[in-house]
Amino acid sequence: MSYYVDGPLWSSAFAVPGSIVDQHLKLCGGASLKVLLFLLRRGGDADLGEVASFLNLPQADVQDAVNYWVHLGVLRQMEEAPHSKPSVPAPSAAILSYTEEQEEPPEEPKLQSPEKPPVRIQRRRLTTRQINEMGRQDQNIAYLLQEAQGVLGKPLTPVSTDTIAALYSYYGMQPDLILMLLQYCVSMGKDNMRYVEKVAAGWIEAGIDSHEKAEGEILRATRRQSAEEKVRRLMGIYDRALVGSEREFIRIWTEELRFSMELIGLAYERTVEQKGKLSFAYLNGILQNWRAKGISTVKQAREEMQQNLGKWKREQSPAPAKSEASYDMEELERLTYGTKE
Repeated sequence: MSYYVDGPLWSSAFAVPGSIVDQHLKLCGGASLKVLLFLLRRGGDADLGEVASFLNLPQADVQDAVNYWVHLGVLRQMEEAPHSKPSVPAPSAAILSYTEEQEEPPEEPKLQSPEKPPVRIQRRRLTTRQINEMGRQDQNIAYLLQEAQGVLGKPLTPVSTDTIAALYSYYGMQPDLILMLLQYCVSMGKDNMRYVEKVAAGWIEAGIDSHEKAEGEILRATRRQSAEEKVRRLMGIYDRALVGSEREFIRIWTEELRFSMELIGLAYERTVEQKGKLSFAYLNGILQNWRAKGISTVKQAREEMQQNLGKWKREQSPAPAKSEASYDMEELERLTYGTKE
């Protein structure tokens, strides 16, 4: 039985390159095809938020679909020259640009090199066709992609498939290590593939190439994140993320100096009292000074603060007679630094 499109529908028809059907239709996912058809209908000029709203898809899935067609050379950014190398489009808009010369996939990248490539070098993206061919040659690819989908708890997008396959074939990570990496990222609430690849790069540079080393790194990273969250709550930092220097200070305080949160909190109180605001550098100076003096408990720190306060008052004015004393040191300390232990 044959079918035909009803005549009136042709009054608003738009063109679809034949190669999309001949070469890509059986390989692309449903979301990728929907996004491409929408862009074809709109001449390629559409905001990704608009596409997501119209197709009822998460904007991240729309971005992944656009990336997929960019990697195949079907889409280009609006500002690119006609023959420039395709790149990932900005989130604002994309324009359709398709030529017959772009149908062939890029040259096959060299896989499973004896020496791991430098992590920071921009790798070439793998097409769906290349990944399927790799899967036929190496059963680990199919196994890895199937298990990764279970870890992520959702179907793999073209970008996630490319990233996971590249971690194995390009960076040389073993399947169990990749799955541990994905589980760790998911537990952190960060299953974005850019974040996954960034963490993977850090592991490779640190020489983490075994299950045991990965467990140790995950444990250290989990403890570090927990310490950072505790310090943020302690200091009331809720409206922004910590910057690199602040995270390094926290690492020093908790991992090198091994100070408790109570002691860090006391140093924070003293910092605000002295500076009128939070200063990580000033707070670090207090803790380093306590470390140099062998102070490791809140009780010792309060005693040292009381001694310094008494010394300062003696230097500022002659000692009053006992009957003329106008303040009680313990009461002053309680009002200034909180309840004395």
